[in-house]
Amino acid sequence: MPHPHFFQTATSSEVAVFLGSILTFHFTQIDNYPFAMNLPIHYYAPKIDKSYRIMKKYSNSVLSLTATAALLTNAQSASLIAFWSFDDGFDAGDDQVQIVHAATNGSGTLYQQRAEIDGNGKSGTAFSDSETGINSPADRSIAWDDFARSGDNDGEFFIQISTLGFTDITIRFDVEGNDEAGIESFDLRFSTSLLTDVTNLPDVTGTIKDFENGESTRLLNNELFTAGANDGFVEQEINLSILNTEVENQETLALRFDDFEGNDDIRFDNILITGTVVPEPSASLLLLLAYPALLRRKRTA
Repeated sequence: MPHPHFFQTATSSEVAVFLGSILTFHFTQIDNYPFAMNLPIHYYAPKIDKSYRIMKKYSNSVLSLTATAALLTNAQSASLIAFWSFDDGFDAGDDQVQIVHAATNGSGTLYQQRAEIDGNGKSGTAFSDSETGINSPADRSIAWDDFARSGDNDGEFFIQISTLGFTDITIRFDVEGNDEAGIESFDLRFSTSLLTDVTNLPDVTGTIKDFENGESTRLLNNELFTAGANDGFVEQEINLSILNTEVENQETLALRFDDFEGNDDIRFDNILITGTVVPEPSASLLLLLAYPALLRRKRTA
């Protein structure tokens, strides 16, 4: 049986062999699982030891199988957190300071705010994604008729979601400016606190959302839009985790897109946020990590 210091000095192939022996023992006990789990701890060590010797004899095969299993585990596709198609209909009037959009798929809320909001949106663009199964027709998008107004009342939108249990958080959307005075760049900030209602602002009549106590962290500053955004819809994709890992595994994540340099109208469509599910450790891996402790208990018994 490997010594407790085995994991400090073993090669990757030796670790693979030992892991394979653990897996072999684990899966051969499935039919007798309730019985096996009620046995004393010292019951396990000889059986794992026997599996280890057998697996070491066929180490090349075990290493190949273990590597394949690891690849299958790590090659996880992006999972849906929230998606907005804006195709489900809204008609709020053009004099609104805020329109609230619930996620079409997944869970989340988008707050379209300030400037001259187009109350029933404009034409959108089609979108499909094989990983999440999203398939949205070219129907409607959220829009502003005048996005970057004079003064402080520029357009913005907030997104509030949960990334609990997710890493590698990515957001993508389709954006279209206009060919006269096109949108050039934008800012992006985040907070891990719930958004709050704010009223009596000097530039807004009514209630809108903002970061709690106005506090947030910058992710992007004057980020340029994808080339061609003012000639038609283009895709913009941002890996939030690369910018700041604090966006991962949060009960609350609030994002704000604002400070859009340029003027006139703009529209957004097919906003998709995805992440990689944090894998739960398997029972076999937990047994592997606990093995040195099992040996110590056996020697002191």
